[in-house]
Amino acid sequence: MPSRHAADIRQVASKTGRSLDEWCELLESNGIGERRDAVNFLRDSYAVSHAFALAIADQCLRRSRWEDDEYAYDDDGDGDGDEDGSW
Repeated sequence: MPSRHAADIRQVASKTGRSLDEWCELLESNGIGERRDAVNFLRDSYAVSHAFALAIADQCLRRSRWEDDEYAYDDDGDGDGDEDGSW
């Protein structure tokens, strides 16, 4: 994550009135999975500044992809991402 995004992420709640988790849930519940769509949605629907919209979108989409990848490799079905059930 670029350093300016890191600074923005630390200030999300105080500057926007919502936590990063709340923004991520909102993007997910609206089916938004692309960066451009997320930025436009946050700016147009919630008047989030462009810089904060970028930071939120990048963080939430990265988190979402990581979670998708983790479960994609969960071969034994126990939800921990390993194959042998030893987690």
